[in-house]
Amino acid sequence: MLATSRRNGASEMWLTLESWGLDATVLLAALGTFLLWGLVRPWGQVFPRWTLFLHGRRVPRWLPLAPALIGAATLAPYGVLGIGYCALVSTGVLTIRPGDFHSSQSALLVSWIGMIAFAGYGVTLAVAARSYWFRTRPTGQVRTGAR
Repeated sequence: MLATSRRNGASEMWLTLESWGLDATVLLAALGTFLLWGLVRPWGQVFPRWTLFLHGRRVPRWLPLAPALIGAATLAPYGVLGIGYCALVSTGVLTIRPGDFHSSQSALLVSWIGMIAFAGYGVTLAVAARSYWFRTRPTGQVRTGAR
């Protein structure tokens, strides 16, 4: 990854992060994990002590829901369709180019891992966002169930 980033003209800061094993996917995964925790923990509804000036105030409902809904709407379908593509490559219906990997099999293995992660995170994000949506709805709104 470091050689590829260097070859593509990445900045010194980016190369330093890459040399420590941190790339955009790691940083975005950390933000995504923080978002998921915020959707299921009490501090996702009321700002905790460590937010200094916001401590004790209610978190605006849209603040975690907007990225959660956008993330769920993009990552879940991407992961599910990617799993379908990986399945077609695994059965020999389609081929995959090795890209920066040593072989097509290596690229396929990384694709399986990535697509399962995207699909899993997207579905989990959808479930957590739905739960947060119902737990934080304004009082007086009654949830109508299926009949």
